[in-house]
Amino acid sequence: MTIIEIKKQKNNNRSYIEQLMKKLISNRSCLGLLRFFAAHPNGRFSKLSIIHASDDDCTGWEIEQALDEMLNEKILDVYHENGVTYFKLTQEEALRRLVLNMAIFDWRDWQLVLEHA
Repeated sequence: MTIIEIKKQKNNNRSYIEQLMKKLISNRSCLGLLRFFAAHPNGRFSKLSIIHASDDDCTGWEIEQALDEMLNEKILDVYHENGVTYFKLTQEEALRRLVLNMAIFDWRDWQLVLEHA
C-alpha cells in the first residue's frame, strides 16, 4: 500500500466518523446512550436497565430506536445470555475512542455543539 493510499484511507475514515458523530449527536436519544456507554465503557446492560437508567425524557420506544441505530453503526455489540439480550460498547478501537472522548462534554457543551452543527 502506498502512502497516498494510506492517506486517502485515513481521510475516508475521518469523514465517516465525522458524519457518524453528527448523525448521532443530532438525535437526543442516541446522544444520551453515547453518554451512558461512555460512563460505563466496560459494562453490559439489558434493554430494560438502559431504559430505566436513562436520565432524559426519551420514551422507551425512542431508546429502542437509538439502540437499533447504534447497533447498525456498530457502536454497540449485542450479546445473548440465558435468554437475555445485553448491549455493550464496541471493542473496535476507533469507534470506542470516539465514544469515550465524547464523555468529557456535559449537556450544556452538547447544546453549544448542536447550535453550531
